[in-house]
Amino acid sequence: MGKNVNPPAKPKPTQTRFNDVKFVNWALTTEEKQDCKTFLTGEADYDDALHVIVQAGYKTTLSWDNFRQCFTASIVPTKDAKNNQGYILTGKGSTPLKAIRQALYIHYRIMDEDWASYSTSTNAEELDD
Repeated sequence: MGKNVNPPAKPKPTQTRFNDVKFVNWALTTEEKQDCKTFLTGEADYDDALHVIVQAGYKTTLSWDNFRQCFTASIVPTKDAKNNQGYILTGKGSTPLKAIRQALYIHYRIMDEDWASYSTSTNAEELDD
């Protein structure tokens, strides 16, 4: 009788599980709220900013937040993103465009594309408007 030899199990690829992800929430100051309103003022600005962030290896999502009664935009690094693995950056707004504008504003202007050094918040954030 031949022995049934099973090959060693291949290790599963290590991926960040959803429960391992940290949300990065940022409450805008009064000054930041005013500055955010002048960030991405036209369709071409939104188009350019979204194009750049997707090319950098991020995906963006929009959803309705029933708890806070607002739109939430999330910026999530994919495996191709070089920075911010294990984090999800969010922006809130009364409209989908305001939510994505806030998330992009925080990414580029507040955090200079590096989220890890900023603390997360569990409090409800004020809308940008």
